[in-house]
Amino acid sequence: MKRAVALAVFAVLAGCSLTPTYERPNAGLPESWADQKVAATSDSPSEWNDLFKDAELQQLMSEALAANHDLAAAATRIEQAKATAKMASSRLAPYATLSVGGSRQKELSGARSLASSDDSQLSVNYELDLWGANRANVQSAAARVAAREYDMASTRLVLQADVASYYFQTLALKDRLAIAQKNLEAARSLMSLVEVRYDKGAASGLDVAQQRTALLNIEAEVPQLQQSLTETQSALALLLGRVPQAFTVRTETLAYTQLPAIAAGQPGDLLQRRPDVRAAEADLVAANADIGVARAALYPNMELSATGVVTNWLTGGSASLASLATSLTQVLFDGGELRGQVQLADASRRELVETYLQTVLTSVKEVNDSLSAVSTADQRTTLLSQTVEQAQLALRLATTRYQAGSDDLLTVLESQTSQLNAEDSLVQAKLARVNASITLFKALGGGWEAS
Repeated sequence: MKRAVALAVFAVLAGCSLTPTYERPNAGLPESWADQKVAATSDSPSEWNDLFKDAELQQLMSEALAANHDLAAAATRIEQAKATAKMASSRLAPYATLSVGGSRQKELSGARSLASSDDSQLSVNYELDLWGANRANVQSAAARVAAREYDMASTRLVLQADVASYYFQTLALKDRLAIAQKNLEAARSLMSLVEVRYDKGAASGLDVAQQRTALLNIEAEVPQLQQSLTETQSALALLLGRVPQAFTVRTETLAYTQLPAIAAGQPGDLLQRRPDVRAAEADLVAANADIGVARAALYPNMELSATGVVTNWLTGGSASLASLATSLTQVLFDGGELRGQVQLADASRRELVETYLQTVLTSVKEVNDSLSAVSTADQRTTLLSQTVEQAQLALRLATTRYQAGSDDLLTVLESQTSQLNAEDSLVQAKLARVNASITLFKALGGGWEAS
């Protein structure tokens, strides 16, 4: 009867838990985005491959995901967290050890008899999880596995965004370099015209010096753009795990890039869609479970142990139970260390609450900023397209009037500079529009979906 009562008490106590009930902190998210016009778009890609239908970009992303060292490091951190979780789970099961021993005796007198024995000892220990400490440890370890998986998803998302950004920046630099070279050829043609007019006495030495200055300025832009192109492709090669010398982007222009439409959904969706938000919450869940572990250490710890001895087990001998024991341990005085651990665990949890809330607010800011950037880039691209058309027309008219002697060279030089600046600004505006889409897609969590 006593044994049955004790087992019943243990069963009741084993269901106790000192871990606080987890509640997700209220981040006070708004109901909608600031830019409703962009956010209301219904055509939303779900993967990077759907965002920009570019075959070379898809190939580069696949290569980066397979070879990037930062992503590989994130994968090993998941393995470490899983190993820790496995060790934590082992505390829920009994711990058994087996020791084997043997002896031999030989008598040389008379009958020359031989005696032997083979003994083994089996010990089984089991810690009763009276206050839920081991279960809390398992919960904490599992949450940290999830956090590291979300961290890897964040690393993957940033990697894909960086690959796309450097890729399109490379295309934009190629376009800007082509514009500079085209304008360089036009400036050389104008230089030839000025020199012919100078030889005929229709132009002054000042005209020659002014056009030569404009020509040299355009020539000076070309090496700078080439250097930027080299550095950008090198940065992209690094993301792919390649050496820069063996890498070049095959696509030559940004002109054929399709600009995607992205639906932002609702701000509350970020709590599920963004891996960094999920990682912050998983770390918070782990810290909440750590409080239960720290609290349980304040209470007695009970362990059951049994020892069995098997004699002559090699020859099919008999087994006998040596002992069955229960031990109860309780820390009487530790100078406040255990209570300090409880305070530390609680303070860590409160810190991670603030970290989580800050992560959520940052995610909302990033989406709002990206939506605004998309809208601004659209407007700027439209206006600069018109500016380029007018600048090209102005240069043609100014050149014609200069040839006819109706205008001086200064008007042509100003028109030439305006056209170069307008065309260069238009390419940069197109790049800004593409980058705004990349940033928005990343801010929304990309193609990653929580299970």
